[in-house]
Order: sequence, then structure tokens, then C-alpha cells
Amino acid sequence: DCSNLFKLNSMRKFALLASLLFFISVFSIALAQKPAKKATKITDEMTEVLDLDKKESKAVYKIQFERFKEGQAIRKEYADQPEVRKEKLNKLGSKVYNQLKELLGMERLKKWKAHNKAKKKN
Repeated sequence: DCSNLFKLNSMRKFALLASLLFFISVFSIALAQKPAKKATKITDEMTEVLDLDKKESKAVYKIQFERFKEGQAIRKEYADQPEVRKEKLNKLGSKVYNQLKELLGMERLKKWKAHNKAKKKN
């Protein structure tokens, strides 16, 4: 019977579509959590190393979260254009550096850089 076959195909299509939408939503949530997780990790470390107060720590988190979110978008958008991707990521790095310098001052930024350098040696 043709009507039963049509109903079956419609149900399969619906199930496939529902599964696809579920997968996309889970994947989107996972992607959004990655920048937040990275930003939290760096913020916690910077807060400890530089003895930041709550206000400074929140500001650092915001800067770092935006950094990772923008970086992720740049890597995705320019995946097949390595030169453009590199240029965009360098501009983002400069922007973040200037934001942190304005927030923390040059002395604390130097202290953070020294901490990272020492960490890389170990």
C-alpha cells in the first residue's frame, strides 16, 4: 500500500531531521563551552599569579573569553586561507595584549610574561 510507505518515509525523514538537529545543538553547546573553559583556566591562573581582585579578574575573563571566541571564528572562517588566518589571529593577539596592558599595566603584564616563560622551561 502506497500510503503506508509514504508515512514510513515521512517518519524516517522526521527522525533523521530530529537527530540531526539534536546533534547540531549539542555540538554548538560544546563549541561555546570551549572558549569559556579556556578563558576560565587562564583567568584563574592570572588571578593567582598577579593577585588580581574580583573586578580585575572579571575583566580579564571577559577579554580572554572574547579572545577565544573570536579566535575560534577566525580559524573556522579562514580555514582554507592560512595567510589571512595568520594575519587575523595576529591582529586579535595585539588587541588582547593592548586590552590587558590597559587593564593591568605594563609591570604586571611583564610579570605574567615571565611566569609563562618560566612555565615553558619546565
